[in-house]
Amino acid sequence: MENLAIFTVLNYPSQEEFFKILDVLESRKVGYVEIGIPVTNPYVDGELIQQAHQAVIKDGLTKEMVEDALKTIKERYSFKVILMTYEEGVELFDIAKLSHAIYDGIICVDQTLDPTIFNQPVYIYNEDVSTEVVTNYLQSDSLFNYVMSGRGKTGTFDAVPTEYIETIKRIKTVKPEDKNFIGFGIKAKEDILEVLKNGADGAIIGTEFLKIYGKNGIVGIETYLDSLA
Repeated sequence: MENLAIFTVLNYPSQEEFFKILDVLESRKVGYVEIGIPVTNPYVDGELIQQAHQAVIKDGLTKEMVEDALKTIKERYSFKVILMTYEEGVELFDIAKLSHAIYDGIICVDQTLDPTIFNQPVYIYNEDVSTEVVTNYLQSDSLFNYVMSGRGKTGTFDAVPTEYIETIKRIKTVKPEDKNFIGFGIKAKEDILEVLKNGADGAIIGTEFLKIYGKNGIVGIETYLDSLA
């Protein structure tokens, strides 16, 4: 499970339930947890994750609540914490002012973050990213590179595309020692094994995890994570 990153949304569906979800992830020794910092228009995400963002925004979320939650998470759990948001979230919740001690990395979908201000930005790569941009991104260190399996929104893939294979090769040409995690379309153990066979170092699961939680709650995600081991 150390090469698995699971995405969930901060305080979704409630703060109490959010921490129960994290308890399960810790118990299954998941290596990385991507925590979605909600925004009003998470346009790269599919309907399910958009609804989660909107629910938390509607309940009211302040920068103080974000900071307090992250402090608690770092005190309580051993997994690496990666924030995932948009430019709107970075500005709305003053992410630049957060202590680097309370998160391990950050993904911003629509803005290139300065590694001198933010703790280890994780950049997103796909087949459309130019060689110049790839080289520029790889100048800074991060926990892993987020490689999209292919073009599209989260939660819209019936099968895992294979465009990522060439993207990984391009990254390894510049920085062979980096870890490359594949996201978008990963649902089952077979998907994880497939991307690992094709040169990836890990996998990222978001929509499928939240879908199973929505259907079957805590017991459902416990069973699901066990099926991935």
